Formats: sequence, C-alpha cells, structure tokens
Amino acid sequence: MDQTEAQKLKTLRTIRGPLIIGMIMIGFIAIYVLSSSLSIERQATFHFEQVPQNAHFLDSLFVIGAVLSIIATIWFNAWLYTKRRWLLIGLPLGLILIYTTLLGHASPVILVGTYPVLMIEAITTYQRSHLVLNIITFLYLGMWGLYFLMVGPLLGTITLESFVFVIAIVFYYWRFYQRQLASRQELENLYDELKLAYNQVEAAAIRTERQRVARELHDTFTQDLAGVVLQLDAAQTFLKNGDSQRAAKIIAQSRATTRQALKDSRLTLTDLRSTPEEDLPARLNLVTTAIAKNYHLTTTLRLSLVPDYSPSQLTEITRIVTEALTNVAKHAQTDQALITSQQHDQVFKLKIIDFGVGFDLYKAQKSGHFGLQGLQERAQRLNGVITVVSAIDEGTTVTLTLPITRKE
Repeated sequence: MDQTEAQKLKTLRTIRGPLIIGMIMIGFIAIYVLSSSLSIERQATFHFEQVPQNAHFLDSLFVIGAVLSIIATIWFNAWLYTKRRWLLIGLPLGLILIYTTLLGHASPVILVGTYPVLMIEAITTYQRSHLVLNIITFLYLGMWGLYFLMVGPLLGTITLESFVFVIAIVFYYWRFYQRQLASRQELENLYDELKLAYNQVEAAAIRTERQRVARELHDTFTQDLAGVVLQLDAAQTFLKNGDSQRAAKIIAQSRATTRQALKDSRLTLTDLRSTPEEDLPARLNLVTTAIAKNYHLTTTLRLSLVPDYSPSQLTEITRIVTEALTNVAKHAQTDQALITSQQHDQVFKLKIIDFGVGFDLYKAQKSGHFGLQGLQERAQRLNGVITVVSAIDEGTTVTLTLPITRKE
C-alpha cells in the first residue's frame, strides 16, 4: 500500500465519527417527521377510520434499523474501500434506494440527510471526486423522482427544494475543499523545493570546503615534499664530502617534515576535488539524488551537449527539473524517470520523461493542477517555453525549450 492510499484510509477513519453523529441526528429527525405525519393522518381520518396504534412504533423501529445499517457502512468504510473501492459508496446507495421506497413519510429525511454524508466520503477518498459527485447526484435525483411518483407533486416539490439547497451546500464545500487541497499541494511543493535547495546548498558547501582543503594541501603538502627533496640533496652532498654529522642532522629534519606532511594529508588531491558548481549535469545529479532519497524515484540522466549557461539560468533550469520530477514522484505512480537533452540550431531542449499513469492534459490545465502554470512562468524567465505531452496510461513528457544564450 502506497503513502496516498494509507492517507485515504486514515482520513476515512478520522471522519467516520462526525458522520455517525450526523446520521444519529438524521435518525431523530426522521422519527420526529414520521410521528408528526402520523398524528396529522390520525386527525384527518378520525371520522372515517382509525390508524393502527402500533403503526408509529413499527415505523420508528424500521427508521432506526435503516439508520443503524447506514451507520454500519460508515463505521466499516475503510474496510469496504480496501475490499472493493466502489462498495464505499455503492453499498449505502443501495440501502438508501430500498429505504426510499419503504419508509414513506420519513424517506425525504433519509434521502436528503444521507446525501452530504456520502459526498463527504467521496470527496475525501476518490481521486476523481467530481465524477463520483456527479454520479451520486444523478442517482439521488433518480431516487427523488421515484419518491415524487409515490407521494405526488406537492410533497415531491417540497422535498426537491430541500434537496437542491443541500446540493448547493455540498458543491460549495467541494469547491472549498479543492481550493484547500490546491493550497496544501502548493505548500508541499514549496517545502520540497526548499528541502532540495537546502541539500544543494549543503552539497555546494561541501564542495567548496573540499576545494579549499585541496588548495591548502597543494600549497603545503607538495611544498613540504619539495623541501624534503632539497634537504635530502643537501644531505647527500654532505655525505660525499665526509661531513656525516651535518648530513645526519638534515636527514632527521627531513624525517620530521615527512611525518608531519603524511599526518596532515590523509586524503588525496583527487578525492578532494569535485565537479564545478557551474555545471548543469552536476546540479541535476544533486537533484536526482535528493529525489531518489525522498521519493524513491530513480532518474536516469542522458545529457549530450549542454550550453554554457550562467548561474542564474542554471538555477531556474534546476528548479524546473525539480518541480517536474516532484510531480512525477507524486502523481505518475512510477519509480523510473528519464532526463535527456539535445541541441540544434541554437536551441536547447531538456526532456523529463516518465512512463507512469499519465493524465488528461486539458483537465489539468483547466483546474491548474500539476504546477503547469509555475513551470511556464519559470520557462518564460529564461525566454523559453514548456510543452507537456501526456495521455492516460501512456506516461508524460515535459520538454523545456530555450535559446542557447548565456545571461548573467
């Protein structure tokens, strides 16, 4: 089970308490409406026929049983979603259809009251919540049509007015919830970008420190070795001249110098030197490493010719790649991605490719999801453009196209 599914199950368990309390209130209202309607019916039929005295008690028991059965589906919502996703909404819908035909005067309360309950579960659980909301609304309108045929136009119209009011509230809540999700997603993306930027700064600091140490070793260790060579040459000269005492003294100094140099140089110059900062492949290596560590997304780099861009340009390109890979990790449902580049006629193209589930590009652009607007704005600052090609179950390709022009 991935992180998204686990979060959905956690959300279902969190919301079932308030939903059960709401269903208990709906049950009390349904019993009250049923009691009032039976009292009115007794008064209206007093001179003709008596309504059975136990009718209210039996109908109330049936209402209680109906409410308890719907509460049971709410209590086991996580289990139903795990077994079959459609059961989360399909099972209570089937029960509500039965109760609409059998509860009589109490059915409008059950019909109108259970609509927001199912909608809340659908909004917080299903990925295509708008589609599920439309289906549920259509089915509820069908059940209202059945109730309309049973009770006539007067009560049917009154019930429809209440139902339309509840629909308006639910869809307003859905739009508010979607905006909250979009804001949360934006904050998560900013946090991820900040975390990656921190990793890049940390890596840059490490590279800078390595280069500093390499320079110090070059200025000290190699000079010490040169000094040792000169001292040994001098000692050799003294030995040839028969001055062994001075030669021994110089050799002792050379040994001390050599020991100190070896003590101060445990790493070689090759190990200390690293790739320069002003290098797009090096930056992308840092990004892909951080993405792999945080999201378990393995990215293959196949870069050919890369223009000599300025640090500010490299920063924007890196952020575009970071955002695109983050989208792949969160939405594409794949653990593999590919980055390629090509250069032709003063135009540089960088492609981020995945073979995941893909998405409907028109709906994504319309709803503002996947950060497409942010990618375009970053590309425009580079005098470039972002093109996205995607289809359901066929993966996604994000292409950054920009001129080969260095801007300081």
